Amino acid sequence: MDSDSEECPSAQAPINFRNYLMMFTEELWTKWENKTEKKFEIKKYRHFDHPVNFLKSKDEIKSIVSSQAKVASHPFKPLVKILLKTPRYKYQDEIAGGPYLSAKERKKNYGLETKVRPISFASHMDRFIYGFYSFCLTEKYQNYIKSKGFGDCVYAYRNDLNEKCNIQFAKEVFDYIKNVGPCTAVALDVKGYFDSIDHLLLKEKWCKILGVKNNELPLDQYNIYRSLTRYSYVNNNTVLKHFNVNLEQYRKSTKKNPTLTDLIPGLNFKDKFEQIRSKNLIVQNNSHEELDYGFKRYYGIPQGSPISALLSNIFLIDFDQEIYELSQNENFFYRRYCDDLIIVVPDHKVKYYQKLLSDLIGKHHLKIQTKKTETIRFAKDSLGKLRGFDQDKLGRVIGFDETIKEADYFKNLQYLGFEFNGHKTFIRSTSLSRYFVKMHKRILKTVYMSYSDNAHGDKIFKKQLFERYSHLGKRNFLTYAINSSKKHYTNNKGDIKEGMDSPEIKGQISRHFDILLKELKTKTNQRIRVKARKKKLAKVRR
Repeated sequence: MDSDSEECPSAQAPINFRNYLMMFTEELWTKWENKTEKKFEIKKYRHFDHPVNFLKSKDEIKSIVSSQAKVASHPFKPLVKILLKTPRYKYQDEIAGGPYLSAKERKKNYGLETKVRPISFASHMDRFIYGFYSFCLTEKYQNYIKSKGFGDCVYAYRNDLNEKCNIQFAKEVFDYIKNVGPCTAVALDVKGYFDSIDHLLLKEKWCKILGVKNNELPLDQYNIYRSLTRYSYVNNNTVLKHFNVNLEQYRKSTKKNPTLTDLIPGLNFKDKFEQIRSKNLIVQNNSHEELDYGFKRYYGIPQGSPISALLSNIFLIDFDQEIYELSQNENFFYRRYCDDLIIVVPDHKVKYYQKLLSDLIGKHHLKIQTKKTETIRFAKDSLGKLRGFDQDKLGRVIGFDETIKEADYFKNLQYLGFEFNGHKTFIRSTSLSRYFVKMHKRILKTVYMSYSDNAHGDKIFKKQLFERYSHLGKRNFLTYAINSSKKHYTNNKGDIKEGMDSPEIKGQISRHFDILLKELKTKTNQRIRVKARKKKLAKVRR
């Protein structure tokens, strides 16, 4: 159906705002208020409005979210989109030879690539409205999936999992493989998940967790739904370039961090908004496909809003339930973490279940990204140990002989930042490489700032460096890796949690501090020599 032909709020039947599925309750507000205050920090990303201090503005926020009428008529501002670039150090499959290279050849073909992900930020006030509704809807979603019996199969974006994290989620999968013995794990990825979410199907599932049978959302929730399906956005860099904005000069002259509204010429907000609209700088999500009889199917929600992650879970409630019930009846394993799916099945049924998942996800107008699908067969190796084998390569081999090395077919299962070879667990090599790349860049920046021409002295401020990139920090990649290596560890809330019990992970990170100190010393000596040469040249010129 054409999304534009959907009912607008005024076209729905008159509704008593006080009695019709009121989302707000004092109890929910108090829970969310306490949670938000505990984790609150002022977000300083650039938007149309100034950053909002929750502690000072919570009464104003409460006055909005406690009124269905106010939320139903709230004018959500356009999102601000940025492109988040993440360097990834990984094996380049695309090179000649692809995945069929030997283990020795494969080591030579790792390299950096950049993953680009569009992230859309809601305005500072809108963020809190979305956040409150996300909190309330999360409770309804979690109650729904538990009542239907498939609460164990969805990992991501939940707050009822007893503070479990990826360590426990990955361990559950690896332990299952160890216990079941020879089997095949298939890790699948949904292609362009957030960009492909069907609007009408999303609305249908949203109504289902609310218990609404007529497929009509309450007007406040309908306005939120509408703002996230037919959303509009501006690109931060495009606006700055279009109006020839020099941020550094603006900050120096005004001594303040500007909003986008400050940077757009005009007498008032309405005038400024019309400026960017008339110049076609506001883009509206209009992703659709043509159907029969002139109808259109609209799809796509923004990634980055406080409620988008929850909606991505709600969208697949029927899919999760169907696959989970099937897994219980036919004795295989299924879990989903957002757009990452994993099944562990008997070897002879791999193709059957892969096709089944692909067909069922297709009913939601989604596709499996075949390029990212990994199929790992777990079987006993020549030493009798359970090992992971590359199923794609094994499919080309009839049997092993003296010319074919068994080790060339080994392949680890990668899941939620960890690797599993059948009996040992490791930190994912790409995650470890990314950590060292970031550490290297930070050391360079720290040393450069300490020995720059504008520095007041040659003192290197190591504290922040150690907090971010060593075991001396409280919450960083290293402390997470150390926790994962233990049999049990204590999390930030003082709860005892199960770790991977992996000496291999300890080995992977054992030299991190020596590497950090050595790199710091090397770069420091380099900068000292550069600075000394500059001083010597300056004296000669005098």
